Amino acid sequence: MFSATSDPYLLAALWAGTIALGLTVALAAVIVVLRLNLQRQERRWSAFVERWRPLLLAMMMEPDEPPTLPALARSERTLFLRLWVYLHESVRGTAAEELNQAARVLQIDRTARRLLVRGTRAERLQAVLALGYLRDEAAWDALLKLARRADGLVSVNAARALIQIDAFKGAETLMPLILSRRDWDVSRVAAFLVEARDAFWLHLVRQLPSLPPRDLPRALRLADALRLKLPASAVRVLLQPGQPAAVVKAALRLVSTGELLDDVRACLQHPDWRVREQAAQQLAQQATPDDIPALARQLDDPRWDVRMGAAQALAQLPFLSDEQLTEFGRPGTASDTVVRHVLAERTWA
Repeated sequence: MFSATSDPYLLAALWAGTIALGLTVALAAVIVVLRLNLQRQERRWSAFVERWRPLLLAMMMEPDEPPTLPALARSERTLFLRLWVYLHESVRGTAAEELNQAARVLQIDRTARRLLVRGTRAERLQAVLALGYLRDEAAWDALLKLARRADGLVSVNAARALIQIDAFKGAETLMPLILSRRDWDVSRVAAFLVEARDAFWLHLVRQLPSLPPRDLPRALRLADALRLKLPASAVRVLLQPGQPAAVVKAALRLVSTGELLDDVRACLQHPDWRVREQAAQQLAQQATPDDIPALARQLDDPRWDVRMGAAQALAQLPFLSDEQLTEFGRPGTASDTVVRHVLAERTWA
């Protein structure tokens, strides 16, 4: 009699189905275990927050009569660090100092320094944030090593912590990294450099003449984000025709005095359209009636962005009426569209 199990194809299908069923059951079991573990961790976290958050809030709100903090179990230290960092993100001044005092009493600074070396990525990140808030000088070398690592998130937060610990030393030490790390967003770096604004300005002015062209645009964008005023003589050098277009464009945003007005006017004829557009926008901030013809000529620029930038610049001039602006938009020319556009914006503003 014919046996189904004697057919090699049917036998292979039977084993494949059995293995697939086994893997499906195993995967389902793993998912269940992970889900139960997650729920257990969430219950543990909720219970910890319910017990410790009122104590920490009381310390911040009643510094004269702070509550007695209970002993912190070793297994609870990472939970405390997580809660402590969360609370620290939303407080300043005296309340922050009270939180720092609580962390030192419970020796959380030691825990954070240990996690910098041995913790998981998430624990290391929490430790970095905590040591920055604590302004822990003992963690300087470990944080500097993290700031030099490839991990963008951990490294930029390590740089922030170093600035919090010592603004002047941090700005000096981190300057090469700040200018070379393209994975560090300029706006994010500027946000934490506010604490080291004066120190960064000093180091930038000193190093500006020797910075390589590849780092200059980023340095100037940071200066602009921090609203730093660089010496006019230094900015003038960066506006010269021999400079890369990206450098000239970034330098134009730093023009803050009439001393450089002629240099800005010269940039209206730059071969790169991005520079011409920026020059028009910058000129609008300090233009005189004598600058109207030069801006009007930009309305016929081959590049639409430049034409629009010039039209917007003309529209910003307080001494130019709508009727005068309308005259620059000659029907049937490229200038007509942009002029009508900015006039419509004026109407709806």
